[in-house]
Amino acid sequence: MSNPRPVIFDTDPGIGAGLDADDPLALMLILASPELELLGVTTTYGNVEVARATESALRVLEAAHRPDVRVHQGLSRAIDGSIHAESLERYERHSQRIGAVDLDRVERERSSEHAVDFIIRSVHERPGEITLIAVGPLSNVAMALVKDPSIASKVDQITIMGGAFGFDTEFGRGNVTPVAEYNIWHDPLAAKVVFESGIPLVAVGLDVTNPNHGTVMLEAHLQDLVADKSEFSDFLYLICRNFIDEPRFDWVRGGCILYDPVAVASVIDPSLLTIRHLPVLVETGGAYGAGQTIPIVRAEGTSDYSIDIAVDVDGDRFVELFLDRIAALRNTTKEAVS
Repeated sequence: MSNPRPVIFDTDPGIGAGLDADDPLALMLILASPELELLGVTTTYGNVEVARATESALRVLEAAHRPDVRVHQGLSRAIDGSIHAESLERYERHSQRIGAVDLDRVERERSSEHAVDFIIRSVHERPGEITLIAVGPLSNVAMALVKDPSIASKVDQITIMGGAFGFDTEFGRGNVTPVAEYNIWHDPLAAKVVFESGIPLVAVGLDVTNPNHGTVMLEAHLQDLVADKSEFSDFLYLICRNFIDEPRFDWVRGGCILYDPVAVASVIDPSLLTIRHLPVLVETGGAYGAGQTIPIVRAEGTSDYSIDIAVDVDGDRFVELFLDRIAALRNTTKEAVS
């Protein structure tokens, strides 16, 4: 095997909050994949407030017996300082749910280095090597580019879970508004900065992370993973059970849509995806259109700011890879305990 690919994982996990299982599962997939070298986790707001995201990331790393991976807390709002009123209301409702934030632990165990500064420093230390995998709002990544534009020429690739591009006629549309995908909706300006940075970018959006493409962990899959009881399997069941019972977006019953793990898997094995290389406009304003991602199909391959958009995925092969890796991580944690 060639040397593992260095990655930074930017995420907004929230244990027990409902729309949360796919972030921890994506982190687990990274930890279970020898093709990837996880340099650090950076957290942002989105599914939950940023302190809860930090605590949740720490809990995943603890369950996986990976205290060597540092967690760097990042932005709590969009890069223009705004935050949706709906998000604040949702965070308040989360406050008493499973996995309440241990703020003392967040302060004690997370890195003292801000997520934005960690991204900048890491890219300068390993120019041309690092892939940023961002599965929440793109605020940390965009702020790093604003603070130090020179890193744009030194990032190897950015892979995101984000966007709705209309190639899947049923699901390739907005999921939080009729036109906007949840991550982009939180910080459209950040998405615009990242999309127009010139960094090679792969967008794994709602067009492929949906039941039509089979990117779902069914409840039967979960039961197989947790049948061999352990602390890790109990933790895995906890984060998935809430996602199945109270999904944020009611696209499928009896399973977890693996939004974020598809993005991670595409870094492990790019052949899982079918790609179109297109310029994309990000709508940053408007009462109804903010966060819309609009591919310019007629301009395929003609723009300096074109990105790779996932338009299809081998769902069966992806799910097989995902389940095999999570099972391997489960077994590794059992060995570490015994």
